[in-house]
Amino acid sequence: MDNGAVTAEERALCVRVATGKGAMTSGLAAAARRHRLHLLIAAGLSDLERQTDVGRSLLRDLTVAAALNAWHEEALRHLLDALGAADIPALLLKGTGLAYTIYPAAHLRPRLDVDVLIRRDMLDRAEAMLVASGWVRPAERDSELAEPQRHYVKRGPGVTLYHLDLHWKVASPRLFADALTFDELESRAVDIAGLGRFARTPGPVDALFHACLHRVAHHADAIELLWVWDIHLLMERLTTEDTERFIALAERSGMRAVCGRGLQLASDLFGTSGSLEAATRLLVSSGAPEPSSRFLRGLRPITMLETDLMTLPWRDRVHLIGDHLFPSSAYMRARYPRWPTVLLPLAYVARIAHGAPRWFRRDN
Repeated sequence: MDNGAVTAEERALCVRVATGKGAMTSGLAAAARRHRLHLLIAAGLSDLERQTDVGRSLLRDLTVAAALNAWHEEALRHLLDALGAADIPALLLKGTGLAYTIYPAAHLRPRLDVDVLIRRDMLDRAEAMLVASGWVRPAERDSELAEPQRHYVKRGPGVTLYHLDLHWKVASPRLFADALTFDELESRAVDIAGLGRFARTPGPVDALFHACLHRVAHHADAIELLWVWDIHLLMERLTTEDTERFIALAERSGMRAVCGRGLQLASDLFGTSGSLEAATRLLVSSGAPEPSSRFLRGLRPITMLETDLMTLPWRDRVHLIGDHLFPSSAYMRARYPRWPTVLLPLAYVARIAHGAPRWFRRDN
């Protein structure tokens, strides 16, 4: 869903998730699946609703999710134990961290991968550990300025494939990348009971800040209801002192509008307690518009690149443009395996020509 109007069906879904009220229809179930809230809906079905076709279908999804989560949890434990044994401090970010801290059961929070944040100086050690543990890195560009993360996959039972995103910045766009450092997050991190002694995730204030930041930095303010529900659950858990710390963090990092937007949506869609008041304080703060607020309007990739370039000295600007246009020959050979080595320069030309139109399309 883009950042346009919320449909009547989606609003009915929000009411159902937040209050348990409202008729369970096929349309509402479809909206729940679209926004990945269907497992929460399934867990709250009445006895009568469980006997309907819609209810039975949702319950099947719930059963499958619980089984898959058990497999993923085992792999997650092994990953965290291996990082800990290698003396590599790590934090679980986004969906996985939230699943184990703010949801009634981890399988009720869908996620496509595991996001782990480490210090940059731990990257080589972490990669050596991952390779030794059976993780494989698919072909991708190496560009720390553009993408401060690496991706890995690992085979699980049957056709299961585990996905890992290893980060050393909290976001890729440079306006957001250093809004929080690993050391800041680690100093306020909380333990995750039941995942082993090395399982840690950002504390509630930082998790709320990152939830507000991520949906704008990487998804152009798209109204994905699962992400707004995350914000709702986090905001509902904050104390008065926590809320003050959150507002101070948003102001200090230049993310007033970004954080205010997330709280505003939570208030509008889920009636989150205290959210509107905090959003109002952030959105009426004095001062010039923050550079990060440009991302709320939806930017073309070329404009996003421009914002990245403006944060860099000239030498790094040239480096960043080169990373986008001319990735490593190893990457190109993996992406264009049928092209003879002698024709690899033409593969670069074909890649640039094919990708150029995408740079001028808006994200929403």
